[in-house]
Amino acid sequence: MEKTIKSFEVIAEATNPFIYTFEIGKEFGGSVVYDIIERDGVFKLFNRKDELITEINLPVVCVKYEYALAAG
Repeated sequence: MEKTIKSFEVIAEATNPFIYTFEIGKEFGGSVVYDIIERDGVFKLFNRKDELITEINLPVVCVKYEYALAAG
């Protein structure tokens, strides 16, 4: 069973810490997030053209996955 990241929540800090959610289909930095990949605790957000939007390296509160059944 293959899993892909659907969304994740981080603790963002301004003057008061708050929870921010990054998710597929939500706009960030002027681009719609099409894919999220995690490598070594760093989350990378990509647009539809597979271009890197940004890298997120903040404390993660929650990760939600979507599971796809393998054909066969």
